[in-house]
Amino acid sequence: MYGSVAVINLPQRQPLARLVTCRKFYLGRDCGTPRGTKLAVAGLPFQMKKKVEVDLIEGAELQKRPDSKHKLILYTHMLCPYAQRSLLTLVHQRVPFQAVQIDLSHKPKWFVQLCRDEGLPTTVPVIDFEGLAQTDSIAICRWVCETFAHPDHPDLIYNNARDKQQVNKLIQNCSKFASAGLDLLAGRTGRSWGIGTGQSTAQWEAFEQQLQRFQASVDQSGGPFFMGSELSLADLIYMPFMERFATAMPAFTPYDPCDACDGRIGEWLAAMRQLECCSLAAPDQKLFLQALKQESSLDFFDFTTYKAHQLHPHLQ
Repeated sequence: MYGSVAVINLPQRQPLARLVTCRKFYLGRDCGTPRGTKLAVAGLPFQMKKKVEVDLIEGAELQKRPDSKHKLILYTHMLCPYAQRSLLTLVHQRVPFQAVQIDLSHKPKWFVQLCRDEGLPTTVPVIDFEGLAQTDSIAICRWVCETFAHPDHPDLIYNNARDKQQVNKLIQNCSKFASAGLDLLAGRTGRSWGIGTGQSTAQWEAFEQQLQRFQASVDQSGGPFFMGSELSLADLIYMPFMERFATAMPAFTPYDPCDACDGRIGEWLAAMRQLECCSLAAPDQKLFLQALKQESSLDFFDFTTYKAHQLHPHLQ
């Protein structure tokens, strides 16, 4: 049915990080099999997707938890920056998966029960594979990189110990970068993740410091990405937040992060936007900005229903 198929049976009910530790899956082949061989994981044929696309459905339309026995499912929200990290990594690696949009303002009962059964917080992203659900955006991204290697793409987390350490260091700092940007947008009047006014000198300086640290890493490698000419997982981890800051800050403050560091931040963002995975995952900028102005926050999707295609009409 699937032609030449290499089959690996995975252990059940194991922590996500422990899945597929015996060998790495190369989409289109696996270690020791010829290029072009389709890889089946416990009955599921994993073949590299030639076309960048997302199989996207609305969770509100489902009556129960989808069966993940023969597919990889990403429970997501197209406007959540954490969930976007997982989407970017899956699409970049050409992993076949189904994306299920979860209305975070009115979560389906079956999704709440899924999270309770698995001992997970009722948030996104959640990845469901072979009946095992797991959360945490960075852990999911690492698992995807370590499990599904793309034969035509360099390793996003690098095998070289020195480079791998640098990528990990950048990823660890992303929470500080995101916090500084969110704090700046909140100013003195906004709540956390809100958009306010009266930004303080300390808030400006804290975000500027993060941008300078960001750009120093790009400059050290020669750019345009963190590790030079090749994309790394760190780039994908930062992208959802940088993209939001680049849209919101010029609209609500007298500051454009793309102009920082003599415009080199903007050069990184421009290089990222050229990637197919980033152009696919990004919301329509005009529609997204309208929503930001209407809702006055960056987490408005937590409180108001936005369907998957509402700000992503290109995915229809």
